[in-house]
Amino acid sequence: MKNTANKSDIKTPVKNKALATPDANAVGERVANQIIDKATDTHVLLNEIDRIEVESTEYKTLVVTSRPQVALTGEQDGFTTAPVLNNGQRYVGVSGLFGKIYAQALLTDEIVNDAKIDLESEVVRLTSDDFRNVLVTELLYGDESRSNGIQRLRGILHARIDKPNGFSEALKADSERHQDFYQVVKTGLSGSFGADSAAIRSYFVSLKKSLPTEYKRMAKWYMNADVFEALEQVVDSNGQSLLIHWGRSPYSREESFMMLGHPIVIIDQMNGEGDNETPVIFGDFRSAIKVLDLKGEGSYFTVDQVTVKGANIVYVDSRYGEIMQANDALRVALQAG
Repeated sequence: MKNTANKSDIKTPVKNKALATPDANAVGERVANQIIDKATDTHVLLNEIDRIEVESTEYKTLVVTSRPQVALTGEQDGFTTAPVLNNGQRYVGVSGLFGKIYAQALLTDEIVNDAKIDLESEVVRLTSDDFRNVLVTELLYGDESRSNGIQRLRGILHARIDKPNGFSEALKADSERHQDFYQVVKTGLSGSFGADSAAIRSYFVSLKKSLPTEYKRMAKWYMNADVFEALEQVVDSNGQSLLIHWGRSPYSREESFMMLGHPIVIIDQMNGEGDNETPVIFGDFRSAIKVLDLKGEGSYFTVDQVTVKGANIVYVDSRYGEIMQANDALRVALQAG
């Protein structure tokens, strides 16, 4: 996380100086300096998406929707058919959308003085992690709503697949679909990937085939751990897995769990199976979406030692955004008939 405020400029509590050289032989001191941090959802999705720094919240870019027509011709000698004017390239503009996350923690003077660590830095560390988890949730499930000044993003598994309108736009082919939506591919059976193992495998083969070849080189499967374990149980007559194997992608040196030749990435925050649920994404995230960071003013950190007597209020916030890129770079599995 970027801090617009310089943490070193903040007044250092007296307790930090008093405890600069604790007794290394005292068991109490050693234990008190340790932090027990319970597990939280990981933010693996952010490792799959490129981030770019932009100058303002008005950031826009152009996406090519049709390319110039190309045809054979020859020497223009009066006999060869002359070139004719054909359709040129066309573009649509896409805009970034920004939201804001904050955290505000109250630390009493007693807690600050008794602690063996810099609690203000701990607030920054913990909120940085949790901010990223909130961002992942917004990138997946944001409904684009704005209420009381709070702006939600356009989630890949919500606004970006037209879920509020029954996936109407997302069911259209790449050539017909509006630029703001990814494509969903129905499984053909509500709440399931298929009636039996053969049908399930056939569905995922078709889903993979539907992704344009350009994106297959970097394509991965995205799902949560429960869905992964369910697909692991899809077996043939000999009890061998039809879908998931351990191995190496032709495009990577690292070994991992693979499905139909592409790596599997476990995203804790993704939903599970169910009627009209979208538990699996396949495609190239780096081509599909970008996270936007505001240059120089994206994050803010301050400590208020005045408002509440006998306590410090540590405040941290961060602005973030997202923008659609290629809307044909992802396919979303829709468990519907």
